[in-house]
Amino acid sequence: MTKAKAPKDIADIALNPIRIRIIQTLAMNDELTAAQIGEALTDVSRTTLYRHINTLIDAGLVTVVSEKKIRGSIERTLALNAKELQEQMSATDPTQEIFKFLMGTYVKFQKYFARDDIDPMADKIFINNAIMMMTDEEFDQFLAAFRELSQKYYFEGDAPAGTQRKPRDITTISAPSAAPDTAL
Repeated sequence: MTKAKAPKDIADIALNPIRIRIIQTLAMNDELTAAQIGEALTDVSRTTLYRHINTLIDAGLVTVVSEKKIRGSIERTLALNAKELQEQMSATDPTQEIFKFLMGTYVKFQKYFARDDIDPMADKIFINNAIMMMTDEEFDQFLAAFRELSQKYYFEGDAPAGTQRKPRDITTISAPSAAPDTAL
């Protein structure tokens, strides 16, 4: 008797920090091998990377474009299944997904502040909120500029020798804003 698979919670799958980075890496490239993804995510062990890639494949968010045998093993070329990602994310309850995302961010802060060796000023820990006035066209331009700026500093591989570069987790949220005379 075959055991029925539990329904997959796409947000739990896609919002894992390592899987987010795999998705981002694939989104910036048409196709990559697992080894190429590993070259971009040098801080993730090979075993962990392959486990997360397989989770994304099983969920249908990443597809195997081709396979070829190299020295006794199979090298898979992978691509992001953007259509499936969009369909899966739109089929979920958005408020639950937002809550999970915010709780994931909260957990990062909780873990950080539970450590003994913290220095928020030196680590440049901050939160900020700004309400901006923009037309839809201006907002589209803002997002394009933000995407370009983000790609300039996107985390790929090790920092160049002799630099002080380190990963920085920056969360950006565009949220509905209440009218000035009302509260959310």
